[in-house]
Amino acid sequence: MKEEQNIPVSAGSETAFLQQISQFALANMNQSADARQIYHRYSLAARTAVIAAELADSEAADPDVRTAAVTAAWLHLIGFSTDYLQANQQSRKLAGSYLRNAGLDSALAELVDQCLEVLQTRKANTNPAVAIFRDAYFAARYGAGFQQEIPLLRLEMEFLGNQRLSDAAWSQLQLQELLGVKYQTASAKANYDGHLASNILEQKKQVDRNRHKVYVDQEEAGLEKYGQIERKVPTSGIQTFFRTNYRNHINLSSIADNKANIMISVNAILISVLISIISYKNITETNPMILMPVVIFLVTGLSSLIFAVLSARPKVTTLNAVDQSPEEARKNIVFFGNFVQMDVDAFEEALDAVFRDSELLYGNMTRDLYYLGKVLDKKYRYLTLSYNIFMIGFVATVITFMIALLT
Repeated sequence: MKEEQNIPVSAGSETAFLQQISQFALANMNQSADARQIYHRYSLAARTAVIAAELADSEAADPDVRTAAVTAAWLHLIGFSTDYLQANQQSRKLAGSYLRNAGLDSALAELVDQCLEVLQTRKANTNPAVAIFRDAYFAARYGAGFQQEIPLLRLEMEFLGNQRLSDAAWSQLQLQELLGVKYQTASAKANYDGHLASNILEQKKQVDRNRHKVYVDQEEAGLEKYGQIERKVPTSGIQTFFRTNYRNHINLSSIADNKANIMISVNAILISVLISIISYKNITETNPMILMPVVIFLVTGLSSLIFAVLSARPKVTTLNAVDQSPEEARKNIVFFGNFVQMDVDAFEEALDAVFRDSELLYGNMTRDLYYLGKVLDKKYRYLTLSYNIFMIGFVATVITFMIALLT
């Protein structure tokens, strides 16, 4: 079996070989590239290859070093078309397979693989070919066109990588990327360090702007809870909402009080009558069994009356004016129990602040509506217990009375 020959690339055939490599990269991207791949394109590979060739010439690199660096530049993006999330590993795999099939010298192919391997670590390397390729990789991305092209990378990552970052997170990420760039070759330092410094400065400004924006948004989020309401909802609609809800709450409170008064009256009258009846000795002596239904109703009726009184009993909440700041006091000034402890000047000042600030006004009304609902909830829970106890006690009284009457 005939062994495969390793074909070295001579100086004379270097140009033809690199043209072949560029054609392979173009064909690969044309065949399988996604239309959403708008940053890692053939133009980026071509720019990286041109910079790699320029750096190699400036550094007077050996032909093999130059060929390896430029070859790696052409091939370092071919993996994005097949596996976007593992693109660097895929590029190494595809490049190695292609170079083996092309019969490239194994030492040169290994040098290309070392160049592509540095994409996973981005660490400095003493190998001249790797250093040139690494500098070309950085210069193509973080050079003069960085600010114009980096939005394309962000959009591509959203399309293909499913990575959605906020403006603050994205600008901080790119600043960290820029700060991690360190050129190795003298030519790269001389030609691209200035662009890198300008990009770092501009990116730092963006980070500061976005950080300030996030801080302001968080600070104003609470203050503007009701601040935008008038622009989104007509004022008449807001007024109707509060008017209707206040009316409903007051009506429900009035109904609860009326029902509680009914239970108080009924239970008080029946208890008084029963106490009067059992006070006659002849009834208890002639028919002692009558005491059982009377006692049952006295206990249940009294319990029902107590819960009805608790439901109807007024409870006035008060604001601790000593412990609370004026700003906090203004947030709960609608209900009379919260301002009766204030002096008239403080009350006028608080009301003036409320009327001048629509956010504070809507906040006061919203909180007042909430606490009205809490009061109604307690009223109806007590009232429900009162009616349930009365119903059970009345039924038990009638049953025991019938038993006592028939026995």
